[in-house]
Amino acid sequence: MLAALRQYTILHTIEGGGPGGAETVLFQLASNLDPSRFRSLVLLSSDDWLRKQLVAQRIRTILVDSRSWYDFRLPRAMTKLIRQEKVDLIHSHLPDQNFYGCLAARLTARKIIVTYHGTPGLFTKARLRSAIKRWTVRNVATSVVVVSDFLRRLLEDSGFPAQKIVRIYNGVNMNLFVPGASGRLRKELGLAENARLIGMVANLRESKGYEYFVQAARQVADCIPEARFLAVGERDEGIAKHLESLLLRLNLADRFFLLGFRPDVAEILNDLDVFVLSSVSEGLSIATIEAMAVGKPVVITRSGGPEEVVEDGHTGVLVPPADPKSLASKICDLLRNPELAATLSRNARAEVESKFSLTKMVEEYESLYERCLSSA
Repeated sequence: MLAALRQYTILHTIEGGGPGGAETVLFQLASNLDPSRFRSLVLLSSDDWLRKQLVAQRIRTILVDSRSWYDFRLPRAMTKLIRQEKVDLIHSHLPDQNFYGCLAARLTARKIIVTYHGTPGLFTKARLRSAIKRWTVRNVATSVVVVSDFLRRLLEDSGFPAQKIVRIYNGVNMNLFVPGASGRLRKELGLAENARLIGMVANLRESKGYEYFVQAARQVADCIPEARFLAVGERDEGIAKHLESLLLRLNLADRFFLLGFRPDVAEILNDLDVFVLSSVSEGLSIATIEAMAVGKPVVITRSGGPEEVVEDGHTGVLVPPADPKSLASKICDLLRNPELAATLSRNARAEVESKFSLTKMVEEYESLYERCLSSA
């Protein structure tokens, strides 16, 4: 073990600024690591949501402009910062920054932990570029963290050494995500008190499969007229326009609300009757864990990592991806069977407490930091 009085400097870095699952994990780590053992610095390439959260917590944050994968201002600035601040360990997130971080680690002879949160950007159409990044990370990284065994298998299949890969599940703050419906959301949206709310929390991206949720919503509304639907997440305007067009075509414009990014996710989740995740590919899904933490029944696609979060029929319901009919059927089952929904909800919160708490996640990363720093 490391000497108790030794404080180590960790440089956290990520591409983009969120809001999103990976950005949330970085923020949680930087603000919750034991300050007697670790000092956190954060290097970002955009002045966005994440920087504002970090600044509010008085965590030192450095901005460096970087506009393309071959723009080497970022690794040069990172290298300079590592030497100036006597950084002991680099921790990077997402494919581009994992690549940059490994370049800086090689130049400064530092150890680096990289974390992969999902498949977007990992295997891209630009195959040569993607292969260069993976080769660099595979050969330079001290340790490679994945947020699910699903991602572990993908990396092993692409040549990553199994002994380098560590699975650490994302965690949520159980003190923030607690059961307790407020009814505020129905008032805000001008809905009747008996409206049944079905919602999804995920940024508008292709991998989230929002079109399948919309198609399922039409089928649910046909069976349960009081059903209303909502989507919470940062907008991609191209995807948003496609969804708005689909809502008009399916006559759902007055039933389905695209709320955009919201800071009050815990309150929104508490007002839902059913939480949905319609992803076609997913690393883990923090939002699903948050919904389970507040005791909501969840209907989730078998899209990779979520299958490690939800046990079908015990802590939630699993359905095939890109299958609106199955998604709609299971949503209706839960709305019509409150006893089943309540049982799944109780089991779900207990599962989050035991496997997906923020405390557990931070402890596992701290242990990994210590192992990397103490190894020869």
